[in-house]
Amino acid sequence: MTAHEKVIKTEHFQNLVAVAYSDGILQQSELAFLASRAEEYGLDKDVVNRIIDSVDNLEFIIPLNDEDREEQLADAVYMGMIDGEVHGVEYNLCMKIAEKLDFDTEYLDDIIELTKKLWKKNQ
Repeated sequence: MTAHEKVIKTEHFQNLVAVAYSDGILQQSELAFLASRAEEYGLDKDVVNRIIDSVDNLEFIIPLNDEDREEQLADAVYMGMIDGEVHGVEYNLCMKIAEKLDFDTEYLDDIIELTKKLWKKNQ
């Protein structure tokens, strides 16, 4: 993995942590998902711990390419749905993320519906 790719993966992970913490707590299911993403991205435990420890001060970082933007929105929706439903606070955060990523409400709602179908299929 190049240094640039590592920066992108670290920023994506940071954004996922921000979404997971949007309700003020990191649940076990969220931490498990974050751990699997960190491993998938090849992030050092020190980097992961530093990001999680600074959860109160995280700022959302906008990816530069379309594929990364779509992946981050899909992951944000998945993180919000880890308990089976995207609730109000989680939806609002996903909407803010979608807006920052230059996606509209319709696109977000489509991603949520697709994620719900996948979620139900995998349960």
